[in-house]
Amino acid sequence: MMNDHAAAFADKVAIVTGASSGVGRAYALALAEAGATVVASARSVGDRTARDARRGTLAEVVLAAERMPGHIIALACDVTVESDIVRLIAQTVANCGRIDILVNNAGAYPSYDSLAIDQSAWDALISLNLRSAYVAIREAAPQMIAQQGGSIVNITAGASGAFPGTNGAHEGMLLYGVTKAALNRLTTFLADELKPHGIAVNALSPGVVRTDIWESLASAERVAAMSGKPATPEILGPALLYLAAQTADGMTGQIVHTDRFGHEWP
Repeated sequence: MMNDHAAAFADKVAIVTGASSGVGRAYALALAEAGATVVASARSVGDRTARDARRGTLAEVVLAAERMPGHIIALACDVTVESDIVRLIAQTVANCGRIDILVNNAGAYPSYDSLAIDQSAWDALISLNLRSAYVAIREAAPQMIAQQGGSIVNITAGASGAFPGTNGAHEGMLLYGVTKAALNRLTTFLADELKPHGIAVNALSPGVVRTDIWESLASAERVAAMSGKPATPEILGPALLYLAAQTADGMTGQIVHTDRFGHEWP
């Protein structure tokens, strides 16, 4: 199914943050399978020479894409460090000449007592889940404006309250939900502002996904009861690829859910 998109993405350059594992890994591989050149970032690259590169590293993601129509370039970037994001965008333009797609996926979902969140926890998650996306857009948008086109996809969540019927309120997820709700507003605001330049800005919720990180954090009972989808390009990729192909002439300013792709949207 991914190869159906290869012609459309063969000359595209994409950036995916938080791409070493889970949802981000699936998105990076989906774009590479569709023919794109993908700059995949995470805090560290891992051992580039090991043929058995450890799962959960960018080195492993690069190896996983070796026989795909596109390819993956690994760049280390801590998205909580503004200079790292600036460097990521600048190096992508310098090495690839353009940026067509930006997927702001990096983030975390720690659990806190709703009435006991201290300032350091609050500031840290805002920096990771929200401000990093803004800085990446701020740095990438001028290149997209010069090209008069591009697609930005911010990865949101049901905890943002955007999707009725998805049980968006979860115990301990107040701060996480606030960051994702703010990310949704960042999406709709910038969709309007960047539309005259041909740039689409949308937010995509992957829904409940069985990632390695989720399973390591969840209790055995929750893992056993979980009915979420696996974090694979085949499952998560189609909705992301649809949004990645958009410009302002198509779908923009939308907050959408992967589980409803092909039913309620596009």
